Amino acid sequence: MHNTIRTILCAADLDDGYEEVLAYAIGLASQTGATLQVLTVIDDQRETSLVEVDTLVPQAVLDKYHDDRAQRVRQHLESRLAALLAGRADKNDPPPPVEVIVREDDDAAPRILDQVDDGAADLLVMGSRGDGALVGLLFGSVVQEVTRRTRTPLLLVPLRGRDEQESQSR
Repeated sequence: MHNTIRTILCAADLDDGYEEVLAYAIGLASQTGATLQVLTVIDDQRETSLVEVDTLVPQAVLDKYHDDRAQRVRQHLESRLAALLAGRADKNDPPPPVEVIVREDDDAAPRILDQVDDGAADLLVMGSRGDGALVGLLFGSVVQEVTRRTRTPLLLVPLRGRDEQESQSR
């Protein structure tokens, strides 16, 4: 293992607080001169739609719907990244090169781990809500699974819940 950070993978789930994680990853990539990969894993609805949608809908139409959905998520992420990068215009560090990756799967942790390996990430950045071990045991936690299985250094950005943010703003 080397100590140089050339590629940072930021796994963003698009829930509350994801922009805070993106901003942190952008700042870190700018300071280190690393390339930033932003990955989001969206639920794979292909099998569900085959069951729920009338069988008379052509497969090509269903495939286009799912491809368009992934493209909309990519465009959303790209626009948020552009806004965050524009907000850093006054910083001395140059903006990092950014690659947006959208994957469809029902289990995010293996896709994140695959991307860490495929993209040869030197650092993985994720947000953590700190829901606790009981929630993780009952419902599973992507962060917990990735933490257990990754061999890549992992940086967790603590996320505050909405209630906590509102109480601090008062």
